[in-house]
Order: sequence, then C-alpha cells, then structure tokens
Amino acid sequence: MAIVDLQQDEDVIPEVRSVFAAVREEYGFVPNILRAMAHCPDLLQAFVPFWAQIYASPTIGPRLRALAALSTAKAQECAYCVAHMSASARRAGMGEHEISAVGDSRARTQVFDPKEALILELADRLTQDPDGTTDALRKRLRGVFTEAEIVNIVLAIGTYNLTSRFLKALAIDVEEELTAPQSHPE
Repeated sequence: MAIVDLQQDEDVIPEVRSVFAAVREEYGFVPNILRAMAHCPDLLQAFVPFWAQIYASPTIGPRLRALAALSTAKAQECAYCVAHMSASARRAGMGEHEISAVGDSRARTQVFDPKEALILELADRLTQDPDGTTDALRKRLRGVFTEAEIVNIVLAIGTYNLTSRFLKALAIDVEEELTAPQSHPE
C-alpha cells in the first residue's frame, strides 16, 4: 500500500485534472504513479511531458525502448514497472518468451540480436551501478549505435531508473488494469 494517498480526479487542481484526462485518453486509465505525483502539481506537469517525450522519441523506436525499460524494471525488481513495461513490450511486438528472457543474462544472446542484447546489458549495468559503463562497453555502443541513439538509450534507462526508485520508495501498487488476468498469445 502506497505511503501517500493516490489522488483522485475530484481531489486535484484543474491543471492536474487536465493532465489526468489527457493520459486517460491516451492509455485508458491514469497510472498510480501520476496519482501519487499529483501531490506536487508543478512536478507532475514537468514530469509528464518529459517522460512522454522519452517514451515516444523516434530515435530508437518502440522495441529498443521497451527492451531498455523492461530490463531496467527487472534489474530494479520493481513489480509496478515490470507490469507496465511488459505491457509496453507487448505493444512493441515482443512475445512472452522474449519478455521472460529479459533480465536473464544467459538468455540475452540466445533470444535477442546483438544490438538488443547490448541494450539489455547496458540497462543492467547502469541500473546495478551508475558507474557500470566501462570504456569497453562505451566502445561497443559506439560501434553499433549512432550518438543520438546512445543519448536516447541512456536517457531512457536513466528515466526508468528514476521512475522505479520513486515507485518502490512510495510502495505504489500496480493498477487493476494491469493485474487483471488476461491472455497474452505469442
């Protein structure tokens, strides 16, 4: 149970209510993370567009972003994030066997192509140790990705680490929309 109340539409200022409405229009519901952030309307209003741009940036595309996010979520052991990022991974076309393989360093090279495996490795390293990016890893990144892609990948991993830490610190529960039993065909 969250250590802060999750703000309901009727309890927030009009500016936050409009953010909630826009998010509900896009996703079908208002995530609990935003309901918690609503206690600080100025921060919510700054965070949502920033997060949305990281999430939607075309630089790396939905699949690579989903891999970075899900790998970060699993490395953080953030149940909320894993639920959300698994749903994002499905929307990006990932199958259940791929989603299950994220976070398993042995399966990384068997299930994913070298570019995808490199993102998974980077997400694991940056999540476990902010100084985990070695010169050898940087060289490998530069050999595979453009500078814009590297910046986008690292910003995505950093943003998802921030999000995971916020959610875990406040003990935010996963929404019913993501915990209800559903079928996920391959």
